[in-house]
Amino acid sequence: MNDIQRFESLKKTIENDPTNFQARRELAVMCLDMGFDSMALKHLNYLANTFPNDANLYFNIGICWEKLKQFKFALNSYKKAVELKEDEPDFIYNLALCYENLGDDDEALMQFKRVVCLESDDSNSFFCIGCLLSKKGDYENAAKCFKKAIEYNFGDYFAHFHLANMYQRLNETDKAVEEYKKVIRLSSDYSWAYFNLGQIFYEKGDIENAIIMLNLTIEKNPKDKEAYKLLIQLYIKTDDLETAVEVLNEMKENLSESGDYYFLYAKIQELKGDKKGYKNCLNLALKNDTSLSFNKYAVMKEFKECPQIEEEKTAEQILPAAEEN
Repeated sequence: MNDIQRFESLKKTIENDPTNFQARRELAVMCLDMGFDSMALKHLNYLANTFPNDANLYFNIGICWEKLKQFKFALNSYKKAVELKEDEPDFIYNLALCYENLGDDDEALMQFKRVVCLESDDSNSFFCIGCLLSKKGDYENAAKCFKKAIEYNFGDYFAHFHLANMYQRLNETDKAVEEYKKVIRLSSDYSWAYFNLGQIFYEKGDIENAIIMLNLTIEKNPKDKEAYKLLIQLYIKTDDLETAVEVLNEMKENLSESGDYYFLYAKIQELKGDKKGYKNCLNLALKNDTSLSFNKYAVMKEFKECPQIEEEKTAEQILPAAEEN
């Protein structure tokens, strides 16, 4: 009998005998596994009314509410589960996650610490504690927690990534580089690791490796706007305007035109000596200021300081000409 057949069989059993609690419990779990969260909740509540001291029922009710994004109801269910079975790490862990989703980081932190007191090798809880401490600005202790998470689960590339980020914040860039490299070895498609390495190399003045890492970032994630921006600026800085234009056009293709796109095109036009293209691109950047992440007032000042030109051109008139130059 496959899952669908078993599902239908359980439904008929309960219709014929609503007090068949074993069948109802099995159906509730099956509904939960199949994504029928509201149906699972209905059966679990029925069972909880009949068996009010069953902690597992309240735990599963909490899972249903959490899947339905009703975190306050989930919290109450997890609290009840923990009240009935206070030494169950899974119950406390889900309770902690619920507090975190509701923005109560202090209570979440306390509950995650309860978990590691019960299970000292719980890598997920150490990871969550690290994230919460990082939010509080306690980077040293956050790093210690991420190290613990890695100690118990070396393959957790998220933990390596967050540890690397803590090293960056603590100005231990060599350690950060090593951790980001571990992330890449564990998950070669994780684009943020390449991007952060690109930033580090850029800050160190290692332009060649910064460019390599940013190109890899875009290869892994063609929608990474920040990677395009930094890479284009690096090509502009090294006077490789032809490649800068190529990357800019790739950015346009994958992300569409934006204030940032026009501003970066303006900088290329300025270096090419195209005063009209430069000013018109600055103007277009300001007209698209909702997608301009560069300092708007600095761009306005730059635009006002441009010499007068005979006519204002549209984007269609400017950009093909810009690409030909």
